[in-house]
Amino acid sequence: MRGRDARRHPRVAVVGPFSGPRAAWGELLSSAVDAVRRAPVAWEFFDDQGDAEQGRVRADEIVTDGGFAAVVGHFNSLGAGHALPVYREHRLPVLLPLATAPGLLDGSGGLALRLCSDDAGQAAAVVAACREQGHERLEVVHDGSGYGLRLAGLLREAAEPELSVGVHSSWSAASGTAVALCGVHHGAASLLRSRTPRERGRWIVATDDCDIPEFAELAGAAVEGVRVARLAGGPAARVVAACAALAGALGKHPERRGERLVETVRGELACALDARGEPVDSSPGAGWEVVPVAVPPTTRGSYDVAVVGAGVVGRATAAELAERGRSVALLDGGGDAASTVSGALVRAFEADPAERARAIRSFQLLWGREERAAAHGFRRTGALVLFGPGGRAAAVEGVADLVAGGLAAEVLDIDDVTRRWPLIDGGGLEGAVWEPGGGYAVAAVALAAMADRARRAGAHIVHGTAVRTLADDSGSAVVVDGHLRVAAAVLAAGCGTPQLLGEHWPAGHTARTKRIQYAIFERPSGMRGDPFPALVDLTTGMWARPDGLDAVLAGFPVEEWNVPPAADTGLTSAQIDALRERAGPRLPFLTGAKALTSVRGRDLYVSPAPLLGSVPGLPRTVVAAGWSGSGFKAAPAAAETAAELADRACRAQGRNGSGSHGQADTVSDEEGKVGKRAEGSEALPAS
Repeated sequence: MRGRDARRHPRVAVVGPFSGPRAAWGELLSSAVDAVRRAPVAWEFFDDQGDAEQGRVRADEIVTDGGFAAVVGHFNSLGAGHALPVYREHRLPVLLPLATAPGLLDGSGGLALRLCSDDAGQAAAVVAACREQGHERLEVVHDGSGYGLRLAGLLREAAEPELSVGVHSSWSAASGTAVALCGVHHGAASLLRSRTPRERGRWIVATDDCDIPEFAELAGAAVEGVRVARLAGGPAARVVAACAALAGALGKHPERRGERLVETVRGELACALDARGEPVDSSPGAGWEVVPVAVPPTTRGSYDVAVVGAGVVGRATAAELAERGRSVALLDGGGDAASTVSGALVRAFEADPAERARAIRSFQLLWGREERAAAHGFRRTGALVLFGPGGRAAAVEGVADLVAGGLAAEVLDIDDVTRRWPLIDGGGLEGAVWEPGGGYAVAAVALAAMADRARRAGAHIVHGTAVRTLADDSGSAVVVDGHLRVAAAVLAAGCGTPQLLGEHWPAGHTARTKRIQYAIFERPSGMRGDPFPALVDLTTGMWARPDGLDAVLAGFPVEEWNVPPAADTGLTSAQIDALRERAGPRLPFLTGAKALTSVRGRDLYVSPAPLLGSVPGLPRTVVAAGWSGSGFKAAPAAAETAAELADRACRAQGRNGSGSHGQADTVSDEEGKVGKRAEGSEALPAS
């Protein structure tokens, strides 16, 4: 974003390898900026080619310009090491999503924040994985690069004296030993191709620069069976988290700079950072995982399953199916999916028993799993659902279900609520359901993490594919847009779902698009340090959650139906005043609070309940749509059920998957009633 927009908006320098042999890593930065493109921030790209000296040159250019509020990058740790003193001298904040050299923040003066664990943790994770495999010797092979040599030294240090270690610059490891392959991804791929003979069953792990699709492409058949050490949750979500944190901070406070901006950015991050700006890790190897190398899918004219729609439900479903061994095309039509502008509140309590069961299952799969949830941008603030007179019996029943599902929950009297959260007015309320494990997700980060999971499992993400037709081809396949033939399809297209189903829309259900809108308000200065939960008021429909350290995001139902596709516009002053008036009785501070930013979009509302099941007349098509603003909390469980139904449709046509999840004919017992309700050939509501 340059020219006129750059003059209006705060500018952020984005530094990375956009050309040269490491350009594939630069694509993560481009994609991350695209994920937060709605923010009023001017992103300007600087190409350091992954070279340390070029990193210093780019840093000099950035500070000489004098107009930047912050920097995202560098990816190259040596380049970051050269650049950080330059930025520190000019009091310019820096976010480092993937620079992993130990000690990188020494002397940074609190102006740099690192969103990843360092390479000492990577070495510890590799050694631990080696020992878990029963190996007593580790051969370290490096590509001669500074990165490879540094990691080789850290691996030797981490392994001794528990393991016997050898370090080599060529493939000379003794037969049967474990091998750690250290180097930039193209150098490591060359080393991997050079080994002879290629022994079956050799335990080989490549270091984190190889956690990118191009590594597998360069290594070819030699990559079979190789593992890779990577940042937990994947690199893409961390880069998006860095851009989203800056977008959130500068979108609300475009004037902030230096230490004040750093403190604001800290409040936007889901991960905890210590005083130096390093991630708070509890043990050696924390923040890293050792997993099989992801082999990029082969582009093909036919897939087992097409997932139509790349919102939160679609991405989670594509990942589930690919992990079952299905070849999957995730069709991303682009545009403004409701998921991208969602407030993304996450809780398990729902008044409807079926939706409550689904939300509980989603906590079991994702939101209740600490490290995995954090990698999806989840912030555990606790969640309150406020109820009025006569609501206690349903609350008690719901809390019993949550506790039975392994989740902490309790019913609070309204006096307890207002004492603990003084920003809430309890007028007309009887009490609340309190879930300490609830909270909200940063939508862009969660979507990036789900896309990463789908890609790693082999799903092919097709961008810019706006699906317009879906048909059953004489009972043998589903045909998408007249040319893509698949054994089954999952329709998770949000607002586009009714049009795609057309005459096959299930009888007894109505669907309308509805306006969703919210604004982010400053919290009272005397209460900025006080805790504030994710909040839903059943008596009025208003909802809210914290947004960073000093703001609250609040929304209120708008009776505006059949909304056109346009989304992602801000509210007018009159609309913000109306929101204050409607939400103010529950959150009185809103009536005088400054509105920092706002969002106006749309979502699909299905009555009497969301749809999750096979479609009448299209038995190989599964529909998963209509969560009416609650998609994030339902997505993991909804995806599990949708994937199971699509998988069955494939097996009915003789296509057997090969994934690790198995191919049982029934939904797992752990899924319980949620999955079993989705069985059958008719489109079923989620209830």
